[in-house]
Amino acid sequence: MGQMRKRHVTATFKVHLKKGDEVLVLAGRSNGERGKVLNVDPQRERATVDGVNMITKHQKPMGQAQQGGRIEKPAPVHVSNLMVCCPGCAKPTRVIHKEEAGKKVRACKHCGATLDAAK
Repeated sequence: MGQMRKRHVTATFKVHLKKGDEVLVLAGRSNGERGKVLNVDPQRERATVDGVNMITKHQKPMGQAQQGGRIEKPAPVHVSNLMVCCPGCAKPTRVIHKEEAGKKVRACKHCGATLDAAK
C-alpha cells in the first residue's frame, strides 16, 4: 500500500476525539471493541486506538538492541467509525459542547458529564 494523501492540508478538520478518550469501534473488523485513543491525526481524519485494528509488521533486527520478528501493533482507524464512551454513564455517546466556568468543554449528550476532566 502507498502512503495516504492528506485530506486536510491546513488541518481545518475538527475531530471530536482527544488522546486518552475511551472509544467504541462502530465499523470494520474490530466492530464492537473498546479501547483508549493513543493519538489523533486530524489531517488524515484517523485515530490510533489501543488494541484495535491490530496489524502484523515483519521487522528486521537493527543491531543488537532491537529484536526482529513479527510485531503486532495497532493501525489507524477513521474517526467516523469511532464513538466516544462517557466515563460517567459508561455508554457510547455523541459529543456536545457547553460552557463551564468560562471555558468550552466537551460533554456527554445523555448525562451531561464533561469528557475533558475525566483524564
